Amino acid sequence: MKVSIITAFYHGNDYMKQYTDCILANQKHMSKEDELEVILVNDSPGEAVELPIDGTDYNITIVDQKENQGIHGARVRGLKEAKGEYVMFLDQDDILAEDAIAKHAEKVKQWQQQISKMNDGNSFVQGTGLEQLMLHPVSVANALLEQADGEKLLWYRSQYHKNKIGDYKTYLKVGVQIISPGQCLVPKKMIPVIWTTNICKANGSDDYYLWLLLLSRRIPFLLLDEPLYIHKYTGQNLSADTTNTDASVYEFIEMLKQDTIISEKELKLLRRQIEYKAEFRKGGIGTKLASTVKNLDIFVANVIFKLRSKTPYGFNR
Repeated sequence: MKVSIITAFYHGNDYMKQYTDCILANQKHMSKEDELEVILVNDSPGEAVELPIDGTDYNITIVDQKENQGIHGARVRGLKEAKGEYVMFLDQDDILAEDAIAKHAEKVKQWQQQISKMNDGNSFVQGTGLEQLMLHPVSVANALLEQADGEKLLWYRSQYHKNKIGDYKTYLKVGVQIISPGQCLVPKKMIPVIWTTNICKANGSDDYYLWLLLLSRRIPFLLLDEPLYIHKYTGQNLSADTTNTDASVYEFIEMLKQDTIISEKELKLLRRQIEYKAEFRKGGIGTKLASTVKNLDIFVANVIFKLRSKTPYGFNR
């Protein structure tokens, strides 16, 4: 299996030593049958990418953007250059375990072997769209979230939460269950065209956009239950800026209205969830109560999720 790591570079030279160390470690752990390519999309026009000068061949392809396209645009540009069957959208400031890519690849191959055995001789399944969906899963690893004080919190803490990584309704009523696409190996051929042609200008939720599209098509999401990904705390993480991420969600909802992949009813539910949580975060007691009464179904779903998932964050995140 060939895997492509795609990274959007934006004023990221301070992270390049950490990044290249991570890449080299993963290259060394790849099996003889597998291959890893790395594509770094420079989305900082006028600034050169500075890899460590130590004589090492990092085997990294650098693609320079003529103008800033934002993280979604940079990821799509990298996707166009990628030759891998599977891709990972790894952020410049995050870290993988040294054998993360190898373990993801092995997880996918084991799944594909199991599905092929199940489908052997089944003329009803072979050659159908169902077979293609089942043979190209998304692999999702557990993650560690670094806090401001350096503590690292495990993300999937309960079996209930682990069962929700591929539950479409949870993404609509509660929110995205994947911290970052750096947790995931994604089948390139299953990424919908709409995601590569309708680009979010607001940064922050293009991955949420992608997961919804894949889940709506019933692509399997597999759990690799090891913390192979570390979401580094920088104080500038996009995922911490709910105003920005909300704007990104509203943007892709409008894009999806022009398509039939996700129903109008589901888009309305998603928008109501985002709007309700924004009101809950920013409003006083009166606003919180009034908004909760109007969105009781979402409130109940989130409270149940919070209690059963044991996540370290509050209901309104």
